[in-house]
Amino acid sequence: MPVGSLVVADSPRLGGLSREHVEVLAQCAIEPILVHRDTRRVVDGMHRLQAARLRGENLIPVRYLDGPVGEVFIHSVMANVAHGLPLTLKDRKAAAGRILVSHPNLSDRAIGRITGLSPKTVGVVRRTSSEEVPQSKVRVGADGRSRPLDAARRREAARAFLAEHAGATLHEIAASAGVSISTACEIRQRVRRGEQNEQHPPLPRMRAVPEVRDRNRTGSSGPPTDEQRTENGRVQRIETLAKDPSLRLTESGRALLRWLNERAPDLEAGRQLMAAVPLHCAVAVADLADTYAREWQRFARALDQAVGDAAER
Repeated sequence: MPVGSLVVADSPRLGGLSREHVEVLAQCAIEPILVHRDTRRVVDGMHRLQAARLRGENLIPVRYLDGPVGEVFIHSVMANVAHGLPLTLKDRKAAAGRILVSHPNLSDRAIGRITGLSPKTVGVVRRTSSEEVPQSKVRVGADGRSRPLDAARRREAARAFLAEHAGATLHEIAASAGVSISTACEIRQRVRRGEQNEQHPPLPRMRAVPEVRDRNRTGSSGPPTDEQRTENGRVQRIETLAKDPSLRLTESGRALLRWLNERAPDLEAGRQLMAAVPLHCAVAVADLADTYAREWQRFARALDQAVGDAAER
């Protein structure tokens, strides 16, 4: 695009551009900058744009961003956090404050992913900016799902509905109180076990998703890492299942074993493909990974539920 046709962005950098960084970039091949297609605003690449001007360039390579104007600043923050000249902690906190004002329903975790801050730090920013931040009764998480802030009241409503309708299905319980199916399942299990309501009920049992660590350390001496212990435990469980006659000697059982074995290479392939994920796509890929992980967690909870129901019968 012509350099002169681009609109200066609303940068998350409180201190403006770095002259030294511009001069360094001017000595190298200029990579494409990110531009909002509809408005021609520079989303990411103001230093590169200034470097092109310094070199007297009339054209600059661009990549286009499509989407609402109201999300341009969010994409700008995400891009600047992911690569290039790092944003300072002050820059990122200020960006979190602005996003809280424009998108108050986003959760602390979601804003933390955008700004590179911890959810706890975003929570502090939210509390200190309470007068400026519009109040919302829901939070949209990093997975895109909306969750009510009055979760405790909804859990109580689900418990009361279940007390009056002992034979209600999980869908009916969830719909009556506005909770998720998994929450309705947990509440029903607790009621069946005769547990009383708690101010802070425990989270439903979930399978942990291991963090991605440096694979080069696998052969190092010393105690095993968390990843190695997880990998060893997974292998042992599969080997134990493979020896079970009810699985090994039935067609459906063998199909299940093959399916479980086929999942293991996916984990290693995912680790290897991480290097191929562009930084500006990292958040989207992470959200997809979270979605897949939650599907596995639902699968695990369904099996737990089946085991619990069988034990009760």
